[in-house]
Amino acid sequence: MLASVLPGLACLALAAGATATQPQARDVSSISVGPYWVDVPVDHFGGYNATYKNRYWVNATYYKPGGPVVLFDSGEQDAEPLLEYYLQDYHGISAAMETAKQFGGVAILWEHRYYGKSLPFPVNANTAGAQYQYLTTEQALEDVVFFAKQFSVDGISDSLKPGDTPWIWVGGSYPGARGALIRVRNPEIFYAVWASSAVVQAQVDFWQYYAQAERSMTRNCSADWVAVNKYTDTVLAQNTTDATYLKYRILRATAGKPGGNSTLADKVTWAQAEALSWSSAASQLRVALGSYQYFGFQASILPFCDLVETMNDTAALTWDNSDMSIQAPLSSEAGIAATYGIDRAVDAWLTAIWELDRDSLPPSPLPSDPTGQSWTWQYCTEWGYYQRANPDNPHNIISVTRTYDSFQSGCMTHFPNSTGFMPSTPNIDAINKYGGWNMTPSNILFTNGQFDPWRSVTMDSPEPAAPHRNVTTVIPKCNTPPANNDVFGITHANMVHVSDLRVLLTPDANHTNLHTVGFYSPIATEPFYSGMGLFSMALREWLPCFEKHCV
Repeated sequence: MLASVLPGLACLALAAGATATQPQARDVSSISVGPYWVDVPVDHFGGYNATYKNRYWVNATYYKPGGPVVLFDSGEQDAEPLLEYYLQDYHGISAAMETAKQFGGVAILWEHRYYGKSLPFPVNANTAGAQYQYLTTEQALEDVVFFAKQFSVDGISDSLKPGDTPWIWVGGSYPGARGALIRVRNPEIFYAVWASSAVVQAQVDFWQYYAQAERSMTRNCSADWVAVNKYTDTVLAQNTTDATYLKYRILRATAGKPGGNSTLADKVTWAQAEALSWSSAASQLRVALGSYQYFGFQASILPFCDLVETMNDTAALTWDNSDMSIQAPLSSEAGIAATYGIDRAVDAWLTAIWELDRDSLPPSPLPSDPTGQSWTWQYCTEWGYYQRANPDNPHNIISVTRTYDSFQSGCMTHFPNSTGFMPSTPNIDAINKYGGWNMTPSNILFTNGQFDPWRSVTMDSPEPAAPHRNVTTVIPKCNTPPANNDVFGITHANMVHVSDLRVLLTPDANHTNLHTVGFYSPIATEPFYSGMGLFSMALREWLPCFEKHCV
C-alpha cells in the first residue's frame, strides 16, 4: 500500500511547486540496444486481461540529463528493417536521431501492435475477427501511453517518464497521423510532434488518391491516360470478341520485354484472355503508378509517359503487327489520342507497357510477411481510404471497376471469419472525433509533399471539401495553437509521400532501381533539411516551456 501511495504524494508535491533533485551527468556514449520487449495489455479498455510482448529499440548515444525522449513510430510495417536507417543513421541522417543529437535525447523505434513481431495473436490468412478486434487506433495509441509511463533505460538513473521530461513523436503517413491524434488525445504524454504526410482525415471514399498523380503529369500524358482508360473500360465492359482481343493484347504487352522480346508474350493464349476479368485487365494499364507515392512523377511515371508519347514504332511492329506510318516523336501537347485518334493512343500505350523495364520497378510497398494484412483490417474497419475511380471526374485515370462496393466486398472476402467484428462500412468517426483536418493542436509541425497522393486527407488538403487552412512557417508560441486557424508547417514543392524524415547521403543496395526501405521517400535532400531546421527552431521555442507534471 505504501508503495502505491508514495508516488502519488510525490506527484502532488511536484505539482505544488517542489523542486526535483537534478540527476548527475554521466557517460552514456554509443548506447544502441535492442530489441527490447514490453508486456502490454491486449485490451486496455475491456475485460480481456491477457498481455502480449511489444518490440522496441533504443539509442541513447546522445543522451544528456534533462534531454527529451524522441519516439519514431514505424506504423503499419515490420519495424526491424527501419532500425539502421532511422535509429542508427546508416548511410544518412534521420529526423529522430538528429532531434536526439541536437537536444541530448534518447531515441526510440516503436513497433505497432499486430506488425512485425509485436503480435497479440498470430497473424496469418486464418486470423479471425475475434482476434483482430483488438487492432484499433485507440488500443494502439494506448499502447504507447502505457509504454511511456514506465519507460526507462538501463544505466540511466534519470526519470525518462513523460511527466519528468518532454516526449517528442516523429512519424510519417499513418504514424504521422497517430502523432497528431496522440497530441490531441494525450498532451500530457507527448509534448511535441513532427507529423509528416499525416493522414488526419479518415474518409471512406478516397478517389482523390489517383487525382494527385494525374495533377503531377505532363498534359499530353495525362490526356492520353484519361483517353485510354476510358476506351478500355468501354470495350471491356461489353464482354465481346473485341473485349477478348483487347485483353489478349494487354496480356501480351504485359508479358513482353524491352527491345521487342516476345519469348513470354508468344505463350499467351486466347483462352487466357477469355478468362481474364475486366478489373484484372484494366489494372495492367496502371503499372507505372505503383511507385508514384514514394518517387513522384519524374522518377516513376515520366519514363513510362516518355515511352507512350515517343512511341517506338519498330517495337510496335514486332509485337503487335500494327500498321504504323508516323515516326517518333509522335505526340503533341494535346496527346496522341487527340492528335491521331484513340486507336493510335492504345497502340502507343500497349507498346509502352511492353517496353517498360518492369524489373526496375519496386516491389509492393507492403511487407510480404503475413502481418501486412493487418493494415487491410485497419482500413476496412476504421480508416477507409477506398481508392476508387471517379467517372464524374473528367481527369479520371483509373478503371471504373474500382468501386466502393468492390472495396467493401473485398474487405468481407479478405476476412471471412469476422462476422460481428467487421463493420458494414469503416467507422471513420473513431478517427475524426479528434478533429480530422480541422484539429488545432499545439506544439506540432505538419509537413507535406505538393503531389503526395495522400495530401488530400492531410491538414493541407487541396480538395473542395477541405477547410483550406493557411500553412505557415511562423513558429507558434509553446502550448498555443497557431493564430488565425493557421497550420504550422511546410508543403514541399514537387515532393510526394513523407519526403523529409530522413536523407540518404550514401546510396546502397536497398535504394537502387526505385527501391526504398519503409514507406518513406528518399528522393531529395532539401525537404529533410528544411523540415528538420524548422522543427529544431520550434523545439527551441517550445521545450523551455515544459513543466514537470503528474501522469
